[in-house]
Order: sequence, then C-alpha cells, then structure tokens
Amino acid sequence: MEKVKRLFYAEGRPYFTIGGQARNSSSQSAETMKKVWAGVEQMGLNTLAAPVYWERLEPEEGCFDFTQTDLLLEGARKHGVKLVLLWFGTWKNGASQYVPRWVKTQPERFRWAESIQHNLTRSLSPHCRAAREADRRAYCRLMEHLKAAGAEDVLLGVQVENEPGILGTPRDYSDAGEAFFRSEVPADVMEWLRTGSSLKQIWRENGSPAGGTWEEVFGFHGEEIGTAYAMADYIDEIAAAGKAVWDIPVYVNVWLGEMYNRVPGLDYPSGGAVSRVLDLWKHVAVHIDAVCPDIYFSDYRTYFDVVGRYAREDNILYIPESSANHMNAMNTLHAMAEYGLSGIHFFGVDDAVTNDGVLRDSYKEYRGLVSLLTAMKPMIETWQGTDRFFVVTQYEGSASQYLDFGDFCGRAVHYLPDGDCRWEPHRGTDTYHREDSGTFQKLAKGIIVYLGDGEFYLAGEGFSLNLLRRASVREMTGGVLASQFQNGRHQRYLQIEEGHFDYNGDYIVDRVRTGDECDTGVWMDADVGVVHLKIQM
Repeated sequence: MEKVKRLFYAEGRPYFTIGGQARNSSSQSAETMKKVWAGVEQMGLNTLAAPVYWERLEPEEGCFDFTQTDLLLEGARKHGVKLVLLWFGTWKNGASQYVPRWVKTQPERFRWAESIQHNLTRSLSPHCRAAREADRRAYCRLMEHLKAAGAEDVLLGVQVENEPGILGTPRDYSDAGEAFFRSEVPADVMEWLRTGSSLKQIWRENGSPAGGTWEEVFGFHGEEIGTAYAMADYIDEIAAAGKAVWDIPVYVNVWLGEMYNRVPGLDYPSGGAVSRVLDLWKHVAVHIDAVCPDIYFSDYRTYFDVVGRYAREDNILYIPESSANHMNAMNTLHAMAEYGLSGIHFFGVDDAVTNDGVLRDSYKEYRGLVSLLTAMKPMIETWQGTDRFFVVTQYEGSASQYLDFGDFCGRAVHYLPDGDCRWEPHRGTDTYHREDSGTFQKLAKGIIVYLGDGEFYLAGEGFSLNLLRRASVREMTGGVLASQFQNGRHQRYLQIEEGHFDYNGDYIVDRVRTGDECDTGVWMDADVGVVHLKIQM
C-alpha cells in the first residue's frame, strides 16, 4: 500500500493537521479571538482554520483592509500553530451573507439567484459575471498580501468559498440562469461523459442523447448538474487566478448531499460538490487540490459511506469540519487506517472552553484523540497508508480488538468492557475501580506502528496490547504462552520505554518500564506518551 497523499506541507515535509475551526464570527478582532486561542491551547491543536470575510477585506470597492488577515497571521505565530484561511467570498453555506455591502446594494449589477416563482434567494447567481470578477479580484489581492507578508511560515493553505451552492432553489431561474439552462451542454462535458463518469448512468437512464440542454441530457437531475458545472467553473477561475499569484494548496469544502430527503436546494445547497456531482467537479475545477466533505454524521455507516466516496485516487481525503465527540474520535482513526485521511478539523474550537478558558468536560474525550495524534504525528506522517500502520478503536459493544501484525497476533484489550464508559483501570492491573470525581468517557483509542522484527511504537489510552508470536501451532497452544495470564508474564521483552518524539521526529526516552509493570500486556494511557517496545523474535 502506498503512503497517504497529503494536502498540506510545512518546511517541505508532509503535515497532518490536528486542528479546529473558529466559529464564523470569531475572527473579527483580537478580543473575539481570545477564546479561540484559549481553545487551541487547551485542546493542544497544531492548526487553526479561521475565516477571512470579503466584507471586511474590501469594505469599499477597490479599497482593501488586511487588518483581519494580519491579526490571524500574528496570532498563529504567537501561539506556535499553523493556519488555514477560509475565504468567505461569494458563498458561505449556500448563501452570500459575507459579501460587501456595495455588492448587496447593487442588485442590477450583482444578480441574485431566483426561485422558479422568481423570488430572490440570498445566494448570488453563479451565472453573474460581475460577481465572479469582483470575487476574483478580491481573492487575488488577498493572495498578493499573504505572499508579500511572508505568510509561508504559518499558512498551510486556503479554502476557496465555504460550502458553496444555492439554497432555496435547485437552480437560478433568472434571465441569466434561463439562458444558461437553455444552452447546449459543453462539448468537452459530453466527450468526458462517455469515458466512465458516475454521471454516465444518469445520462443513460435519460436515453444517452448525443447532446442538448442540461435537462435534455440529464433529465430529472439536469438542474443540479448544470448548477454544479457553473459553480465549479466559477470557483475554479478564482482558484486559478489566486494560484497565478501564489501557488499554495487550495480546497473546497462540501455541505453533504446525504441530508434529510436529499433534495438539492432544499436539503443542501444545489451545485455544491456533493457525491452525485463530484466527478463533474473534479473534471471542471482542475485548480482545486481537494474537494473535502464536512462530516457531522456520527453513525458509522453513513460516515464511511461518505468517506468512501471522497477518498479517491484523484482526490485527497481531508475533513475540514467535524464534531468534537467520542464517535468522531473513533471514526477519525478508522478513516486514517482505511481511507487515508490526511487531516482533520473540528468546528467551534472556541466552544471547547468556558469564558475563563477552562476546557469543558464534554471535550475531554476528543482531547484524548488530539493527544494521541500529537504524540504519534511523526509516525503518522511517515507510515500512514502502509501495512505497518494500525489503529485501536472502541465502538459500542466492543471489549477487545484483534490485530494482525504478520509475525505476531495482537489483541487490544479495552479497559472499559463493552464500551461502558463509567470505569477506569488501576494502571497495569486486571482490576477496575470507580472514580469518585469527575470521570468522563475514555474509550479505547490508539495508533500502533509495527516496524517488523518485534519492534513497535504505540500511543493511546484505555487499552492493553497483548502479543502472541506467530510460530508453530504447537508453540502457540502449549506451555506458558497458552493463557492470557501466563502470556503476559513470559513475554520475551527486550525493552519497553515510555517517551516522546522531538521536533525532528527523533524518539526521546523518558522512562523505562519493567518488572510487574509488564505482566498484563503493554498498557496505554494518554499520560505515558509514546511506548517503544522491542520483543525478541
């Protein structure tokens, strides 16, 4: 298996983001950012995603103010974290609320999408050339400023727009929208359609016409598909212009189509890069480095149905928005192991702390994931996507997990049987006790890297790793290794060390574990850091 493709790099090396996103109105001033930075510190994050508003960047047409941008750059440098900027330009969550006032007050110049009843939506039309050109100029000025400010020390990349699309209607029914939908589907799209796109089935179901309007070619789905083409073309032009100024990674995030009754314009913004039209977006928006799903689903099946659609050979899997809960912690680890997830952000980092800057109890379980990812970051960036990378995830009802290391059978025994989150173990023993004060959910989670020849690196919490060398069946079933109790006391450990990785990725030993601390397997809790284990073959 190849190593994971990365969206971001820092100092020339792959960079796995362990991040949070500020709330939409939190990047206005130094005062509103105080709670954001407190959340970043308390959660132990290495990356912050924060919006830049077009209305603040260009309050008067042609007059630019970079105060907000500089505030974010300075804050990231001061707090020692990387930064992803979110361009709140034409669209934010399917609407156009962050465009400047001078755009909002010129409806004849900047056209709003209309419903079939010709009611105005609050989404600018993707067919409005004036809006596209104004957004492109503002975005390019932002790129010029970032490049001139030497932002490469902290800035990883930029999100172009935010969950773009049109809410309130499946397409724009204005005069401009009607003209677009009465026009022929572009020849390059028709040619591409025949090569095996996911839209090919829709085209076939509509009779496989050789050409025609969007409705004639795609039938029932024509309105959404045509809007997706216009939206992707609009945003790709902005991204291309920005890359011509400064070629840094850019991505688009997606309000998912797997919502409610899955009706475009009603349940999600029509024209966004939802799974139905993802192929078309990848064909049109060639200057976008990744199309990234915002996933707030907690249930396992829907989460991985979505992840499986966006983890493609031609698309880097990156999740820019998610929830900071225990289910997302488990899903994140599983997505890293099985789908090549290259980075994660949870939304609302400022909500993680009280007004006094104290971490809220409800975020402590997810904080365990952050600690784990931080501890193993060099291992993640080196080994994720290979057959040496394993994760431990405890879903409800799970008491242990089998791990096949090749020449070892492994079993991660969870401290909290069946996912019961009320109990915590006496470290290094087989007994459990009730914590009398302030316990929180601590489900088993971990990352294990097996380098071969009996050498492991592992970190995490809530589990103990038991190993059985895969030798002859006679050896595996007989003698002192046959029972779990005896197995733990007769392992041929050469060394068990607790430590951490420094900035350069070198392992530093903090403590040596030996004696009866090894008798019940290799136990893991967040405060032991990274365990380095060598066992005789």
